[in-house]
Amino acid sequence: MAFDATLGGSEATSYVSVARSDEIMDDTFKAEAWDALTDAQKQTALMAATSALNALKWNGDRCSPSSDDDDLEQALQWPRDETSCQGIAATCSLMPLPIETATCQLALQLHDNPNSIIGGSPESGTTGPVKRQKLGDLEQEFFEPGSGTEKVGSSAPIVLQKFPWLLDVIGCFYDGASSNTRLLLRVRS
Repeated sequence: MAFDATLGGSEATSYVSVARSDEIMDDTFKAEAWDALTDAQKQTALMAATSALNALKWNGDRCSPSSDDDDLEQALQWPRDETSCQGIAATCSLMPLPIETATCQLALQLHDNPNSIIGGSPESGTTGPVKRQKLGDLEQEFFEPGSGTEKVGSSAPIVLQKFPWLLDVIGCFYDGASSNTRLLLRVRS
């Protein structure tokens, strides 16, 4: 699949171009890690992040038709219109910064751990409940049940279960953001 960051394009595969991702990541603590990647690695990571985010249910309406062919629909969920979040209106001619930022930050996370969403092979030790293994004196450490899902719930899309911080970035553009709010009641004995 070819890398295509055409806004609203009929064959788009990324929400963010490499040049735009460089601009966004330059303003983060992860700028050095992002700069260390080749353009090909950035493209692959951005397409993987876009694919994961594209599976989410978003507020608003997909723009139609595509920006490059009046006879075709746009390939991705974004851009969208008829929605806004914290004073940022979504339009068909501009990608909201929170969506771009989420794509870039997730891209780096997925580059660093490509199996984080889809899982790894049993040989790599990245599947199942085992967090750490040690052969000498035979130690094992397991993930906590529901680890990382407290904010989003175990029925949330896998990308949000694995990276719950994404909700803070994409905010109310995500259609399920408000439904995941919980009230905690503490009782003292």
